[in-house]
Amino acid sequence: MTGIRCPYAILTACSQSHPFEERRFTVPNSEEEAMKIGRSVARWKPSSDNAIFDCKVLSRNHAVLWHEEGCFLLKDTKSSNGTFVNNDRLSKSAEESPPRQIYSGDILQFGVEISENANKVTHGCILAMIRLYDANGEEACPPDNMEINGFLRAHDSDSLMFPLVDSHQLFQLQHYMREAIYRERALEQKLAMLENILSATEQAAESGCQALISEDQLLSRIEMLEGQLALYSKNILSEKVKEQMSDLLVDKNKFESLAKESLRRAQEERCEALQRLADVERSLLNAEEESSVLRQRVADLENELSVAVDANSLLRDHVTQLKKQFKTMEFKYGNLEDKNFSV
Repeated sequence: MTGIRCPYAILTACSQSHPFEERRFTVPNSEEEAMKIGRSVARWKPSSDNAIFDCKVLSRNHAVLWHEEGCFLLKDTKSSNGTFVNNDRLSKSAEESPPRQIYSGDILQFGVEISENANKVTHGCILAMIRLYDANGEEACPPDNMEINGFLRAHDSDSLMFPLVDSHQLFQLQHYMREAIYRERALEQKLAMLENILSATEQAAESGCQALISEDQLLSRIEMLEGQLALYSKNILSEKVKEQMSDLLVDKNKFESLAKESLRRAQEERCEALQRLADVERSLLNAEEESSVLRQRVADLENELSVAVDANSLLRDHVTQLKKQFKTMEFKYGNLEDKNFSV
């Protein structure tokens, strides 16, 4: 019998965040049992399945998150340094905020960066992208009408419509681009590191081959010594020959030991090199696939941001024109009033 599935959330650190491992935790279905977000204390320690962070700028009881009537709700619980959703602060310091509905892909910030002038130490805040999923595993994406707040027609007779994009959406787009570029650079560094490992592995394999060649040379030396020993054993003429035979036996044992040890090491290095090579090839393939996805994501985000910036520029121009028209009408209206008054 399968257990009851619950809504859950995934928090992923952004590049400018105080570092923390990715968190995946269930989201309770009532405010009374809400998931606590806060600073680590004796009773509450950071874990991969909670929202407790070892971060000094957070309050112990900073915020809570819960799921209710199909919505994910976030509330600041009188924190000192604030809770932000897409750069919008929920409440003033030490004031409880009303519940704020959040969506998958929102950028959450808990606390603000604080610098200690005395110690010249900067304490970072928690900055993360959240992914939200309901009990059916469906992602809680923002409604379609939130992606673009609306449209503005330049003139009543115009068919051209300008999308309205608010500052929060621009913040999200810029942040997505920054994160995608950061992760692509990290992937490039990872690829360079994997290439270095691959090169080192190839060198290790080459060294293993050289060791095997040296092994063959040692075995040839042993065969020669055995031949000399057999020859001397048939022609024992003096004590001097016996001493030479004894020395040859010592040499034979020494070379056999060296040969066995060299062969063992060569075999171990060869196996390790092959294993490392296989691991590197798998990692390289995964990194290349991830890099390709990120490049496409960056391209899409650049297009979205370009459209949003162009739309805002057009809107600013249109607002300027409207202001000029308003001033003109105001001036005309003032002249009409003066004429009527004089009459």
